[in-house]
Amino acid sequence: MKRIISFILTVLLISVRIINSQDSLRFKGQLSPWINLNTDNKLPLHAGGNYIPQLNYSAGIRGNKLFDTELSLNILGNAGLHPFDSVKADGKIKPYRAWVRYSTEQFELRAGLQKINFGSASILRPLMWFDQMDPRDPLHLTDGVWALLGRYYFLNNANIWLWGLFGNHDPRAWELVPTNKKIPEFGGRIQVPVPSGEMAFTYHHRTADNRDMPIFTNYYSKIPEDKFGFDAKWDLIAGLWVEGSWTRK
Repeated sequence: MKRIISFILTVLLISVRIINSQDSLRFKGQLSPWINLNTDNKLPLHAGGNYIPQLNYSAGIRGNKLFDTELSLNILGNAGLHPFDSVKADGKIKPYRAWVRYSTEQFELRAGLQKINFGSASILRPLMWFDQMDPRDPLHLTDGVWALLGRYYFLNNANIWLWGLFGNHDPRAWELVPTNKKIPEFGGRIQVPVPSGEMAFTYHHRTADNRDMPIFTNYYSKIPEDKFGFDAKWDLIAGLWVEGSWTRK
């Protein structure tokens, strides 16, 4: 009889150190171990986890201006075990976040490896252009992108985003073809308030590269791609939202 037992645990380890009244240095770590037992597998016992150590530094500047930065790694490891007989293990370490930011009360400029996500939907997300968050994951973990992102917030809650990406290659979320990492990507988003909610229009341009994909018979290093997105949400008696994306190659 098949028997499956799974156990997942998330532990937050936080340590804060204040340098002075305006500057702060903070370290925290997020540890997520798991264990799985399935007697029908060749290696019935599997265990592993990931640990994300994160270092944040912020420095206050005159006039409600702030400079801050974040550095973090994603350390993953897992092992399959048949007790007293065989074991198979794997692991890797990769950058998770590495960005610096300058911000004021209405403006921010952030550069480096960062998370960029937007849209109104939470499960089926046509605007999942830069992140790969699994809606079943309570931690909302996702790889970042190398980008320069600027955002300006108006007093009426409207906001404008502009971004440029460079050095990203692997397909993201709904993409099937990798990006040409030698050609910059760019785009933007405008979000405006509407009665009982807000709506937004988003655009992004990238150059795809299918030379590493053997399923194609013709190979091109420069495939222009434009994405257009629309989303809106309203807080009525019940929350309503709509989200859509159109891609042109």
